[in-house]
Amino acid sequence: MTKAKLDEIRAMMNDPKVISGEGLSNEENIRIYGYDPEDEQIVRHFVKKLQETTLSCDLKVFNLYEIFLQICEKKKIMKAIPRMEEKKGPQKLLAEIQKFATVDAFIREMQYEPHGDKDVLLITGIGSVFPFMRIHQLLNAMQPHFSNMPIFVLYPGEYDGHELRLFNRLKANSYYRAFFIQ
Repeated sequence: MTKAKLDEIRAMMNDPKVISGEGLSNEENIRIYGYDPEDEQIVRHFVKKLQETTLSCDLKVFNLYEIFLQICEKKKIMKAIPRMEEKKGPQKLLAEIQKFATVDAFIREMQYEPHGDKDVLLITGIGSVFPFMRIHQLLNAMQPHFSNMPIFVLYPGEYDGHELRLFNRLKANSYYRAFFIQ
C-alpha cells in the first residue's frame, strides 16, 4: 500500500493543477502522507529515487534531520553533544538543544531565493528530529516564507486530516491546514 501511495504522490508532483494549487479555495497547498513507521526504508528509497527522476516540478527536498545537523554544525557543538548528554543527562541536553534548534532556525536553513513557479517542497526526516522539532509547529511557521508553493510531508505516523500522531503512538497534535493524502 505504501508503494502505491508514494506513486500517487509522484503523480501529484507532476500534475500542473496540484503545483499551481488549483481548486484549493484559498486553502494552504500542504499535503501530508502518514505512513506506517515500519515502512521508513521504503519511503527513504522513494525519496532517493524521486530526486533522481525528472519531474515537471522543481523538487526541493528538506530532510529535517540533515537540517538539524547543519544547525548543530553552525553552533559548533557536534562533538560536544555526546559529552553533554553523558554529563548533564538527556533532559538537560534536550533543553539546551531546543534553545538553538528552534522553528526559526529550521526555517532559516530552508529558505532560498528566488522561489520558482514550479517549486515543490518535500519534507522528510520528521521522526529523526523528534522531540527537537514538531512538524505542526514548523508547518505553521513556514506559511509566510513558502506560501506560494505546494508542500508535501512524508510523516511516519498517522494523519487523519485533523491530528498528527507520530509513530502511531505519541499523543496526537492538532493540524487541520493540510490535505490528507489517503
